[in-house]
Amino acid sequence: MRKSLIGYALWAVLIGTIFLSPGMIALAVVPLSVLALAVLIDPPGGIGVRRRLSKSEVWLGEEVEIRVEVEVERGIGLVVIRDPLPKSVALTSGNNVGVFFKGLKPLRAEYSYRIRPLRRGSYRLPESEVTTRNPLGVRYLWGLYGEELELRAIPRIIRAVPMAQTSRKARISVPETSFSITGSLSTDFREIREYQTGDPVKLINWKATARIGRVMTNEFEREGKKTVLFVVDAREGMKVGAGSESPYEHAMNLVSSMAHRFLRKDYHVGLYLLGTGKFLPPATGQRQLHAMVRTMMEFERVQTAEEGFDDSIERLKRILLQYRPLVVYVSNVLEGTLMETRRGILKVTSLHRGSSKPVIVDVSPPLEAEAGTLIEIEKRVIAEELEKAGAYVVRWLPEQEDTGRVLSRLLGEIG
Repeated sequence: MRKSLIGYALWAVLIGTIFLSPGMIALAVVPLSVLALAVLIDPPGGIGVRRRLSKSEVWLGEEVEIRVEVEVERGIGLVVIRDPLPKSVALTSGNNVGVFFKGLKPLRAEYSYRIRPLRRGSYRLPESEVTTRNPLGVRYLWGLYGEELELRAIPRIIRAVPMAQTSRKARISVPETSFSITGSLSTDFREIREYQTGDPVKLINWKATARIGRVMTNEFEREGKKTVLFVVDAREGMKVGAGSESPYEHAMNLVSSMAHRFLRKDYHVGLYLLGTGKFLPPATGQRQLHAMVRTMMEFERVQTAEEGFDDSIERLKRILLQYRPLVVYVSNVLEGTLMETRRGILKVTSLHRGSSKPVIVDVSPPLEAEAGTLIEIEKRVIAEELEKAGAYVVRWLPEQEDTGRVLSRLLGEIG
């Protein structure tokens, strides 16, 4: 617009000068006057943008509403607000661009739209981009306004499992002799051990503390509940393939759904991330579920150490003796990890004296047809070896069987 007015005015002045025509020169005054007026009008300014999320943490696939409030105090012209969205976030309804005209009075406007995360993870929603122009577009302003928002999408938990597939007699039992770290104390003395955060002060053994020089506490057998301990392989072999299709991604979805199911039955559920050394002691309630999900997400991109399944069982020996939990190991078991997995199974069965079988969920990554045939043969041999060692093995090909179906299959075998 500005270039057109200037061009028109220059042509009028040039022609008027050449032909000595005062009328043509006078015509140049009109666009020059309009241009001068446009330059004097300020574009909209004094901008304030406030955005609110309906939820800051959602299950994967759940929608979130974003409400945007806009205030413009001065100037006249067009106001355009645009909220950039990350690549893995879909706009499901409304529009993430708001367009308003600021007149003589202050502008107060609001709009909303809904988004849905397509992948699990943490998202940063950048500040709003605001562009304003005065009526003729001669002057404009651009800037970032509002605050950056954070949105967290956690793995979707499958809450409903078809009962027809879970009503038959269970083949895997969770030992009844487990006891709870937070359950009622019995009068049966177990041992004197070093004090841990959260232990009741009344259980401190002051004589042993004075003798040893460290705070010691009495531990009693506890009446209680069944316990399930998930050992999730967080090493590089679980993170092959696209992020949303990697064995680790599928493992998170399955473990989250299984943990939800067991916690609803008032079991204690614990988590150990193989390769990271991260351990969440067995506990109950929704807080434990959220802690497990957050932990698995936080360590997805972390460089892991060399640690085998047998090493993790050795580290967890005290927990295994104390709780006698059902051990569920989720991994992409290959020829290179077969022996460590077998040794770990033998350690678990030895510690439990054969009272329960560890469960091995072998998750396969997406493979091409030719490679898939060879891997399938290798996986069958591996499954036979692990079953001979005393484990209950579940082969899982996520490309052929979704999380809901394998969850039904597993829960149908565990009682």
